[in-house]
Amino acid sequence: MNRNNVIKPGWVLLCFCMLLAPLFVHSQETPERESILIISSYNPDTRRMASFITEFEQQILASGIPCDIYIETLESKGIADAALWMSLIDNMITRYENRSLRAIVLLGQEAWASFVSLGRIPEGVMCFSGFASSNGVMLPPPPDSLQTWKPRSVEYQGMTDSLKAVGGMLNRYNIRRNVELIRSLYPQVENIALITDNTYGGISLQALVREEWKNYPDLNLVLVDSREGDEAVHETYASLPPRSAVMLGTWRVGSDGEYFMQRSLNDLVQSNPRIPVFSITRTSIGDVAIGGYVPEYENGAPLIAAQIKKYYDTGKIDDVRFHTSKNIYLFDSRKLKDWKIAEYALPKGSVVEDAIATKLSKYSHYIELLVLGILLLVVLLLVVTWLLLRVQRLKRTLEEREEQLVVARERAEESDMLKSAFLANMSHEIRTPLNAIVGFSSLMQSEELSQEERAEYCAIVVNNSEMLLTLLNDILDISSLECGKIRFNYASEEIVQLCQHVLMTTAHTRQEGVEGRLECAVDSFMLTTDAHRLSQILINLLTNAGKFTSEGSITLGVVVDEEHNEVLFSVTDTGPGIPLDKQEMVFNRFEKLDGNKKKGTGLGLAICRQIAMIVGGRIWVDPTYTGGARFIFAHPIGLDSGRENREGGGDFDYLSSASPSI
Repeated sequence: MNRNNVIKPGWVLLCFCMLLAPLFVHSQETPERESILIISSYNPDTRRMASFITEFEQQILASGIPCDIYIETLESKGIADAALWMSLIDNMITRYENRSLRAIVLLGQEAWASFVSLGRIPEGVMCFSGFASSNGVMLPPPPDSLQTWKPRSVEYQGMTDSLKAVGGMLNRYNIRRNVELIRSLYPQVENIALITDNTYGGISLQALVREEWKNYPDLNLVLVDSREGDEAVHETYASLPPRSAVMLGTWRVGSDGEYFMQRSLNDLVQSNPRIPVFSITRTSIGDVAIGGYVPEYENGAPLIAAQIKKYYDTGKIDDVRFHTSKNIYLFDSRKLKDWKIAEYALPKGSVVEDAIATKLSKYSHYIELLVLGILLLVVLLLVVTWLLLRVQRLKRTLEEREEQLVVARERAEESDMLKSAFLANMSHEIRTPLNAIVGFSSLMQSEELSQEERAEYCAIVVNNSEMLLTLLNDILDISSLECGKIRFNYASEEIVQLCQHVLMTTAHTRQEGVEGRLECAVDSFMLTTDAHRLSQILINLLTNAGKFTSEGSITLGVVVDEEHNEVLFSVTDTGPGIPLDKQEMVFNRFEKLDGNKKKGTGLGLAICRQIAMIVGGRIWVDPTYTGGARFIFAHPIGLDSGRENREGGGDFDYLSSASPSI
């Protein structure tokens, strides 16, 4: 046999392996990879979109899902392109369905709304929303009336029947909380303006507010819509009346479809700077907006990746649903100071941020400040050590005086109650003239006022300013008297001349036709007293009589009572008098028998009684006089000359027993 015709065993084995190789290679091939499509409303290279895409890819890779991720963009801008968005999304879905499409992620409100309005969800494909709001409107808009299009608001979470295989993250805008916030800070608000722009987000937000506004029939909603044009928008905003506030929604695209300049919103707000601006979307918090109840915007990438992973693991998509972001009260500390809004007036749990932390100019001083801080800490440590030693000594002293501590505590509690009552009355009395001053000052800014009205308002402001000044002076006087901070300068004074001078000084306080008289039982008398404080009592009594006496006379009387070693000063008027049950009440602080009808602070007689107590005298209303009212001040004769230049104050026993009338 020819050796060349013999088939060697090695060749047979080689041929057999070559036949089995394709089967072996086919068995090692990776199963067909599926695809996930991300459709971005805007340029995917923007920081927000890029952050989501990067984190989403990392989550998908870490989960081990065998798929490829594709990214497409709509390049959305103005609402006029809405019909084009829907067409683009339809084409994208059709194109990627041929690539084993498993999930679609729609980033931004435009992409999500276009997809929902398209109404086509591929079989077996999950669809997720990101950077979208829970409210929206159905697309496309009418092309011939975009400027006036006011669609009905749609709640995506309420569309679960038609949107079965969907989920993702939605941001919720709470209009009610923002209206309540504005009303709590500005209770007199009557108009609320909503600022929105020519974008899908602006139009859908406006639709939501219009729907919510059915709950506020007492508030006027003013729409500041960039679709109306720049000139009309500025005119609308500038004409907002004083009792108005602003809710800022979106401000990105103008009526011409072009992006606004960075200063556009600032220029708009400056056209009416007296109107407070709040934000419902975080827009311009830290710039022109004070704050608002806003969403805590979340990336949503881990949530969506987890939902996709669950679908791959279980093959079920029935439990895929939306997750909504949380909301917070967020404020700019700089704006709170500018608008004089105290942080305690904000809702509980509010977050206050320093949006403009311009501290680079202080960088060179950091080391100096650190050294200074260490020195201050050392000084503080020394002070605290000294205080601790002092507290220990005081503690030992207090333990020895336990009974005195009980008495002191009771006095402190009583003083605290009196202080609270005093502050309550004082705040009410101060607020009355302040409200008049602020209110009429605001009215005077109107260009429509006539000269007579402006003069009348000016007179009211002046009168209330004088009233406020008098009130503050009286408050300072009575506080200083009670605290013993006023010095009394005692000297020998000729009281008849002093009374004549006081009567002349108060002549202008008497009403027309009322006669002022001086009745002195002596031609001259030298009395050791503080002339200024004695004059203050008499002037208060004469001024008080002048307010209530419209006819007749006001008489200042002086009688020397040597039996009781005192001089009796009396002020008698022919006015309406004081009822017996209220004759003691008139000496209380802020007590005004006529309510607020007569000009005054209600502190004059309280000051008179305090001065009288300090000099050792008495003051009361004569109950036996029925022709009007008669106030009597008894001043002791022969004060010790050693009392000169002493400070007033301290505890004095008030003599409440009946005193002789004049």
